[in-house]
Amino acid sequence: MARAIHKEGPLLKPREFPPSPVLQCNAASVYKRSYPGRFKIFGNKMKTPTKVDDQAILPAFRHELRHDAESSVWVFFWWIIHAAPQGKESTHISSIVWRMISSDDPADGYRDRLLRSLQFSDCWEDFVDPGYLQLMPLVKSMAALIKEDYHWVKEEKYKHPEYLHDALQRLILDFVLEHKEASFMDLQKSTEYRPVEQVFIAPPQIYRQSPSSLFVPLAFTRSKKRKVTSSGMHGTQLLSAVSPSDKSGHDDLMVCLIA
Repeated sequence: MARAIHKEGPLLKPREFPPSPVLQCNAASVYKRSYPGRFKIFGNKMKTPTKVDDQAILPAFRHELRHDAESSVWVFFWWIIHAAPQGKESTHISSIVWRMISSDDPADGYRDRLLRSLQFSDCWEDFVDPGYLQLMPLVKSMAALIKEDYHWVKEEKYKHPEYLHDALQRLILDFVLEHKEASFMDLQKSTEYRPVEQVFIAPPQIYRQSPSSLFVPLAFTRSKKRKVTSSGMHGTQLLSAVSPSDKSGHDDLMVCLIA
């Protein structure tokens, strides 16, 4: 489900919007032939959307077609996180990634953190099985497109009900045409899901105070490991200890261990 629909209101006003996808030569001709109406509306070289002025009067929030586009992206993310190649030993889903994507509370901000992590981190091994790593540039671009709420966009063109669908389809078409001969495109998927990683930490002093502290989320970053120490810190508290705006620029995916 789209985050705004879950929240029953618009997301926070963004600092900026991502640039619109530009189709490469072959993809542009295919797209124009397949979707002439959309191509006429959006063209192929659009300017980067901008946000409305603070004084702007916006329409009341309602369920828009773009929310369904975001929902479809979350379905795709769910699939790729679980996917494992057939005939190979399965890797584990990072427990922090699992906590972020399976959150059903719009107030906790976990899915927003996941989108930021996908956009700015290169530690993609924690998101997908190594067999599907070559899909991650597409995942990263899709995450950037849905991260901000187009409720706050200024230009009428980007308020169009089909803009986000169009932008996502352009990303996918470009990716498919660029990688159509790659071996991973025909990689057979196992019928078994990847299991979720569990981290077992049982210092006696923590166990006495809070048994729920035994299972602690893991996450990763390309920067150095960070250690968080506490007696009786719960998993949700540990996640909140991971700053959403780390000064290193790699804000969410860190190794957090209780010692």
